[in-house]
Amino acid sequence: MESKSRADNYLTDKQSIEKRTILFYKYVYPYKNLIFHICIKHTASYENVRDNYNEVLVNFYKYVDTYDTSKSIKTWIYAVTVRLVYDLETKRRRFQRTGDVGDTPVEQIISDELLEEDGICANAMTLDNYRELYSDEVLHALDQIKLMYREPFLLQVAGYTLEEITKILHRKGGMKNANIETTKSRIFLAKKKLRELLTRDGKRKED
Repeated sequence: MESKSRADNYLTDKQSIEKRTILFYKYVYPYKNLIFHICIKHTASYENVRDNYNEVLVNFYKYVDTYDTSKSIKTWIYAVTVRLVYDLETKRRRFQRTGDVGDTPVEQIISDELLEEDGICANAMTLDNYRELYSDEVLHALDQIKLMYREPFLLQVAGYTLEEITKILHRKGGMKNANIETTKSRIFLAKKKLRELLTRDGKRKED
């Protein structure tokens, strides 16, 4: 009897996972870019966007079967995402008040940490939609960086590897020789310039 019960439970769990997976890819996954955009809008520090985004997707996967199909999917997506990000940010602020973790200024929106190549939010941003995902301040700074530096940097943020970026730039004619070291150098200079511009603009606002 015990073996039969275990088998029944395993079958039920497997069916539940399969059902959630189907519903997730039907209702949530097509709106992953919207979810990422909402996370950016409602997260205080950009370095926490990816964590919030992943938490939101996991939450959607767990409870996707609660979606009422008679309601607007976008309204549901927005409400759930905003509510969960608010809760995550509230918990993070409480933790930071203890002094265990330092708070990163919003001006330092671009960190040295790269998106993992197989991360769930890799490629959520593209060269076509990045202007929808960043604030006006960041876009203003990006526009001041030369294209030859800005483009490889944005491709990296979008989740492409250095090798892929090099091939893309070489194919487009933006790089004479397919040299990964050149790609690294351009990305480094783009990050350095971006931080300088964001820091300068931040100081101007304080003044």
